Amino acid sequence: MTETNIQKTVESKNLGNTQVVQETVSTSENVDPDEFALAKGSQVLWFVGHFLAVLLALRFLFLLLGANLTGIVLFIYNVTNILVLPFRNIFPSVREGISYFDTGALLAIVMYYLVILLLDRVIYLFFKAH
Repeated sequence: MTETNIQKTVESKNLGNTQVVQETVSTSENVDPDEFALAKGSQVLWFVGHFLAVLLALRFLFLLLGANLTGIVLFIYNVTNILVLPFRNIFPSVREGISYFDTGALLAIVMYYLVILLLDRVIYLFFKAH
């Protein structure tokens, strides 16, 4: 559990005909190492989730806009193929000319976020000190 300590010091001085009051406030926090580790673990989990979502969103945009298969576009397609594989052909994808509406990528973004949310809550439930 995080404890916050607040300390207030008041000093009064006379400078000539004027009384000067100086107030000093300091705070300190005592953080439980287990709670800190739990929070860091949660941050790492969400970072990975956001990173995957950005890759999948780029894949979706590149396919939608009909990007050429060179450089970074090809790299993103190759990296995200395995992430989209479980969600392919669940909903029909529409192709119009060179544009491709990849429903698998959109569904993958939603499902990975739900899995990360579930993992985060389960870890919090079982490892949070009460």
